[in-house]
Amino acid sequence: MTRKYTAFTKAFKLETLQLANQANVCIASLARDLGIRRNMIYKWRYQLNKKQDKAFKRTADNVG
Repeated sequence: MTRKYTAFTKAFKLETLQLANQANVCIASLARDLGIRRNMIYKWRYQLNKKQDKAFKRTADNVG
């Protein structure tokens, strides 16, 4: 059985994080509304904080 992977655009990730950073937003319900797993939002937030301007760039070394 093969897995199906979805590649999200940088714009989608940034918009999702912007929504997640608003006051009184439940990450779980936001993820459910967007059709993604909530841990993806936390992963994207970590990547953005750690890598700053290099976050979400797809290279051979950084897939995801």
